[in-house]
Amino acid sequence: VGEVWWTDGAIFSKGLVNSHATDSRELTTAHQAPRHWHTADMAMATVPIPVESVCEMNASSKTGAIEFRIGAWSALPSEHVMGGAPQGRTKSETMQAAGEKWQIEVVPGGCSMPDESEEEVERLKEHVTVSLAYTGDSEALRTKYLITLVNQLPGKADRKVDEPGVTFGQVNTDTIFTQHGSRDFIKRSDLQDESKGWKVNDRVIIRIAITTFGDLESTVAATAPAFTPPNTVTADFKSLLDSGRASDITLYCGHRQFAVHRLVLRARSPYFEGLFSSSMR
Repeated sequence: VGEVWWTDGAIFSKGLVNSHATDSRELTTAHQAPRHWHTADMAMATVPIPVESVCEMNASSKTGAIEFRIGAWSALPSEHVMGGAPQGRTKSETMQAAGEKWQIEVVPGGCSMPDESEEEVERLKEHVTVSLAYTGDSEALRTKYLITLVNQLPGKADRKVDEPGVTFGQVNTDTIFTQHGSRDFIKRSDLQDESKGWKVNDRVIIRIAITTFGDLESTVAATAPAFTPPNTVTADFKSLLDSGRASDITLYCGHRQFAVHRLVLRARSPYFEGLFSSSMR
């Protein structure tokens, strides 16, 4: 146990040191009612309200991919498609991914709608349309998908278009689609230029990664009770001072002595922080 001696006025006074007392009589008088470093003024920690049960809501998901490899691109119909006209479209066979049935459709001449401006129609005629068609049984299947035009030349990047959220179903409505895609996926002139790698030896590869989401499901579980310490910080610190338990410093003040704790002194008093940080003994 270390000892700290004061004969020139070191004494507790509201948690600090009274450096003005000059003799033992003043020390004894000044210490009649020690404040114990303002422990009564310490901010009490807010006790959290315990969480007794938790509800978790999640949806199951499945992920898969389908790929359409077209070995004779130049043989596909090239006319522009207006609205829902059937000509000019080329669809893959039905494929399976993410537990559902799908087709990939390409329109080399592009697609437009009857109510679009002439300028927009002409722009879309210069692009290739790629879309994902749903042929499964669901009435409302939440889905996200990523269309990739595979670049077949080494070191060149694929072209990708991401659709973060769409609902597929058997019937088209304002919010549900039987088919969905990108009408301006890539300019036809870029795809036709084989030096760019999108079409090599008249071969084009289109891949679509699909993730489907099931119904939302909820589970409720009780939580293990968290330990909450008693709100007795002030009483605990006073008990340490009064009992002298685990003390590592003895403070002499006149004819009285106190078994105290170095860490508490340093935390509560700048004076003692400086003192214990120095070489003074």
